[in-house]
Amino acid sequence: MQTLKYDTDVILDAFSLERKVQRCHLLDKLLQVSITPLSTIQAQQLERKRHELEVEGEFWNEEELKMNFLAHLFDLVELNEIPRIKIFYERSLSADIDGYKLKVICDMLVATPLGIGTPKQPYFFLQEFKKAKNVADAEAQMLMAMLIAQHQNNNQKPIYGCWLQGKSWNFTVLQDKFYCVSRLYDASQPAELALIVQQLKGLKQVILKELI
Repeated sequence: MQTLKYDTDVILDAFSLERKVQRCHLLDKLLQVSITPLSTIQAQQLERKRHELEVEGEFWNEEELKMNFLAHLFDLVELNEIPRIKIFYERSLSADIDGYKLKVICDMLVATPLGIGTPKQPYFFLQEFKKAKNVADAEAQMLMAMLIAQHQNNNQKPIYGCWLQGKSWNFTVLQDKFYCVSRLYDASQPAELALIVQQLKGLKQVILKELI
C-alpha cells in the first residue's frame, strides 16, 4: 500500500483526475440558489470582520485566521443545521483507495453527524494554507479529504471543497473523476465577500435538499 504525499499533481495523477479551472454548473448552482440575506446587524458584523481581514489578514497565521475571521463568517452564514449537518474542526480522515493509503487532518468540514460529536457523512471541506509550506499544500490536503469522503459516502454525489490562502478563496467540486476549481475570490473586498457568503449559504441549501 503506497502512501501519497500532499502534492496536488501527485494526487491528480494517482487517481486520473481531470482538473478544470473554469465555470462549472455544480459551482454555478451555489451562486444561483435562493438564500435568506443577512440581517442589517449581521451585515454590519461581517463588514467589521472584513475590514480586519483587509488590514491584518496577510499577517495572520492559521489559528488567527480561523479565530478572527472564519469562525465569525461560518456563524453568520449559519452553516450548522443540527441534527442534519454540523461543522467540525481538526478531524482526521483516512482510507485505502486503489492501492493508496490516504490520511489527512481536515481543518474544517461540514457533515451529517453520528450522534453528537463524530462526522458521519461529509459534504464540504475547507483547508487553510500553512505558512512556510508549498502553496499547493492546502489544495492537496483538501482534495485528499474529498477523495476519502467520495470513497466512504459511495453514492455518486458531488463533494464540495474550498482552500484558502490568507484572503484568497478557491471553491471546488469533485464528482467521479471530474474535479473543478473556481476562480479566486478575495474575501477582503466587499463584492467578493458577498459572493463567498452566497456560495456558503447556497452550499447549505444544496446539502439539505440534494446530498443528504
